[in-house]
Amino acid sequence: MPNDYTATTVQKVFDILDLFKQGDQLSLQDIKERLGISRSTLFRLLYTLEKNQYLNKTETGKYELGLTLFILGNSFSMESQLKKAAAPHMRALSQRVNLSIHLGILVGTSVVILNKIDPPNRITMFSRVGIAVPAHCTGQGKTLLAFSPRERVEEVINANGLKRYTANTITTADGLFEELRRIRERGYTIDDSEHEQHIRCVGVPILGKQDEAEAALSITGLAMDFESHERIESTAQMLREAAQHIRKDLGFC
Repeated sequence: MPNDYTATTVQKVFDILDLFKQGDQLSLQDIKERLGISRSTLFRLLYTLEKNQYLNKTETGKYELGLTLFILGNSFSMESQLKKAAAPHMRALSQRVNLSIHLGILVGTSVVILNKIDPPNRITMFSRVGIAVPAHCTGQGKTLLAFSPRERVEEVINANGLKRYTANTITTADGLFEELRRIRERGYTIDDSEHEQHIRCVGVPILGKQDEAEAALSITGLAMDFESHERIESTAQMLREAAQHIRKDLGFC
């Protein structure tokens, strides 16, 4: 794109961060000499980066990469590892049941679809990789909330409310907490057309080392695909087995 489109201040921030790619500690003077930014401007930029924890100022007055970048880097790494570990199990499961398989994570107060496998010769589900879906009324979301601290659930409720999407959507906090209790008790989630009409979903958690949900694995189909309790139970069992394999591949157990 033309240079006219570049935001000068943002570019300076990127130039500063680029200096730390080798993990060095740098003083204000070091950065000034390398980039030629005026001292007053550089001070403001460094202060802002430090305040937002993109940089950390050491006891010697030098700067190093901060906690926010560490968290962002780990988050990206974990998502990549999850997708890589889950993909072969998702493909095998999709072929076995001839239904769509989803892998999702909780980002902020919504669920983001990290990966999706659709079987051939089936109607493709509307969902797609990268979109955010509500947590309180989807198989992925309820699974993640059920195995998260209560404070996280309250954060989701306070931030997004409990919007009604269908006649089956749970729209009260008490109702949602009771649903999450049942999910933990039986070990899997059922989305009974709560987000989309005529769509059902069965989901299980992929638990981390502290037994909190790192991700959710689910099978989605039409309501007629899960008409019997036996079909739901057998689907949940297949999901649990796949989730356990993924958990082992990730080193969580």
